[in-house]
Amino acid sequence: MSLSTRLIVVLVVSVQVFSSLAGPSTPRDKDLRNDIKKDEIDLTSDSSINEEPSREEQDCLRFLVQNMPVTDHMSLRYTFLHNQAHYALKARADNPWASVVPWDIFLNNVLPYANLDEPREDWRTSFYELFSPLVTNTASTLDAATALNYQIWTLGDWNISFKAGQTPDIMSPSQVLSHGYASCTGLAIFFVDACRAVGIPARVAGIAEWTETGGNHNWVEVWHNGVWSFTEPLGFPNRPWNQTWFFPDPVRRAKLHSYAHGIYAASFQHTGHLFPLAWHDEYESTVPGYEVTKYYLDAAVEADPVMALDGDDAVSVAVGQVGGPGPDVAQPIANDGGKEEEELIA
Repeated sequence: MSLSTRLIVVLVVSVQVFSSLAGPSTPRDKDLRNDIKKDEIDLTSDSSINEEPSREEQDCLRFLVQNMPVTDHMSLRYTFLHNQAHYALKARADNPWASVVPWDIFLNNVLPYANLDEPREDWRTSFYELFSPLVTNTASTLDAATALNYQIWTLGDWNISFKAGQTPDIMSPSQVLSHGYASCTGLAIFFVDACRAVGIPARVAGIAEWTETGGNHNWVEVWHNGVWSFTEPLGFPNRPWNQTWFFPDPVRRAKLHSYAHGIYAASFQHTGHLFPLAWHDEYESTVPGYEVTKYYLDAAVEADPVMALDGDDAVSVAVGQVGGPGPDVAQPIANDGGKEEEELIA
């Protein structure tokens, strides 16, 4: 059995187990948010775990329970959460750069088992075993993430590639592996999960709708020494950070404090703000997030300060790579002949 097939079987089984634990219908998070006491959990081990949780594992479990979506409360088991805490702490101890990550950054950007609203599955155990050797001799979180981004997509018999219009059908690691491709959201989730599995703080960032051109995009941010740097999945050797097709344009056209046209970074911990999900009507979401538009706007000005005037509008005269890899979300529309076809619009 190939590496890809073995890992898919493991991940799919975890999805089936979680699905069987959920009820026939799953209420929306916002309907139950006030009905569940998220600080209540039995931290004693059950029959499938051979050891009591350590104090650090208990802290991790409390963080997950206090911040996890209500639907996850209904479907995930203690054994799953304990496994997340155990392997996240194990990865934290493996490398010097992982062990010095601040505890709050670790809790919110290494420990979590999910990024957005992708299907829940235990990717961490297999990813830890597969990807830890790839970062053994790296010097920092950025160095380790660069090494992962270059190697994980073609590891063993994998040949993972980009294909537009796959969200929300292909988002979780098992879905990416079973198809061999995903659009930007699925690839970003896969890369963030790979980073977290080896102790690298990482998160999904993105915009629900570019101004002027439309379409959404999601990418990856990695933490290093107090700063978040961004990149795209599917990296090449020594791919530089903060240099992508969307920076500085069209990033510089993002709108501050706009839910649709601003730039957000996903969070597991509650923030009082939401990360817009482009594949839902009105970008509806229950995923916590931070608005990081100003950071990107300031960085775009710093990276490309030379501007020219076209009438009343400022236009960059030294932009980055033109065009993107393609849109993320596919929706049906009517064509001129009256038949429906799929146009990738977001």
